[in-house]
Formats: sequence, C-alpha cells, structure tokens
Amino acid sequence: MKFYEAGVEGVERLGEYHVLRYRWDAEEHSPEPGRFVMARAAGFPATLDPFLARPLSFYDYNGGVASLLFEVRGRGTENLARKKAGETVEVTAPLGRAFDLSELNETSRVALLGGGIGVAPFRFLSRHLARLNVPHDTYLGFADGELAKAADGFDTPTVATMDGSVGFGGTVLDAVAGSGGIEQYGALYACGPNPMLAAVKLAAPPDVRCQLSVEERMGCGNGSCNGCVVPVKHRGYVRSCVEGPVFDAGVLAW
Repeated sequence: MKFYEAGVEGVERLGEYHVLRYRWDAEEHSPEPGRFVMARAAGFPATLDPFLARPLSFYDYNGGVASLLFEVRGRGTENLARKKAGETVEVTAPLGRAFDLSELNETSRVALLGGGIGVAPFRFLSRHLARLNVPHDTYLGFADGELAKAADGFDTPTVATMDGSVGFGGTVLDAVAGSGGIEQYGALYACGPNPMLAAVKLAAPPDVRCQLSVEERMGCGNGSCNGCVVPVKHRGYVRSCVEGPVFDAGVLAW
C-alpha cells in the first residue's frame, strides 16, 4: 500500500475527540463521504511506533484540506494528536466504499445518524448533500455531554446523550422519534457501533434505502489481513475495508 506525505494544517480538540487537518490536493484521489484513509505519524520505517497505521474516516474535505476526526485510544492516535501545523503525516489515498447518493434528489429527505466516533463521516456527507440541494437532518448520539462536544463541528444537529445531559435523553433513534419519526425519511445513512447499526436496520421501513458504515478493527486497509470481516447474507464474510465500510443494510447478516 502506498503512503503519501501530507502537510499538517493543524490539530484541534472537540471535547474528547481530535480533528487533524492536512493538505490533500490530489484530484485523481478525491475523497468521498464514507471513505477512509490509513494514517500514521511521519517517520516510518525509521520508527515502528506503532507498526500499523490507523483507519480514520473523512470528517470533511474542503478547499484542498482533508480532515480526520478521531479519539485517542493508543500510540498511533496519540502520535497523530500531537502533530502541529507545518509538520507532516503519512496517509493513503482514499480507501473503501463511499455512501451511495445516486438516487437522491431535491425531493428526497435524508437522515444522517451517527453514534460516538461514528459521527465522523457526517460533516462531510452533510456538506456534500447541501451541494446537491438534498434536504437532510443530522442526528448525533453520545454517551455524555463531554463527548457531545463533537457536535459543535456540525450545522444544526439534533443531539442525544445516554445520560440526558445534552439534547434528547437516550439513543440517536430516540432523538429521531422525538423529532417526527423515522418514517418521514426516504433514505437513512448511519455509522456507529454495531448494536446501534443493527437497531437502525431494524427500525428502517422496508421501502426506505438504508446504508450502514461499520466500525471494524482494521490492520491493513487493503484486504490482506481479513481482520475486519463482517457477515453478509448468502456470502459468508466480506472485508469491510474493501467491500465496505458502507453496506446496504439488507446485505448484512445481523
């Protein structure tokens, strides 16, 4: 897998999360909502701390600057969070399958549902839908108010917290129910922990398009290690880094 050296524009905090912005002008590898990159602090192979890059969704892409939203969970993300403007990181070109927006138009109404760090793709997707004049609502769910500060990066989101400290008390689906119900939407796009995605799939009306972006642990990002497989109907397992991370809900064997 090829890595590119990219100049860091800055790193900022959003509550418990970080946003890393880097310059990405490669027109032949333009980011799309739902795709991801493998990212690591510059210095490989001189430093193997850590050995594996980290898979991170595109949080935004605007004016030749890509943004990644992540939570510090270990050495890889800690090294990325310490980066400063003017330094460099190493990233791949965009990977994986993006959200399919081909059937949307100005008469569609779309719901974006993010849970925890799964909110990451939806700032970029919201911007993209606005350019297409597709009406949409964004619902973001978090465990508590501190994590909910990640919603500050979004335009007019509806927020839910499990402890009730911010917005609706309960899950992101509770927020949808309290805002008119899921039946008002012609398409659903969701990303978050698997129990949340399974709940969205179950709640989606049968005639509504529902796409789910899974959060699986990835080692390679190119399908070599088979560490991120998910069960699908009639096919056993497929790799979320290649065949996903976005799947039509009906394909997943949950």
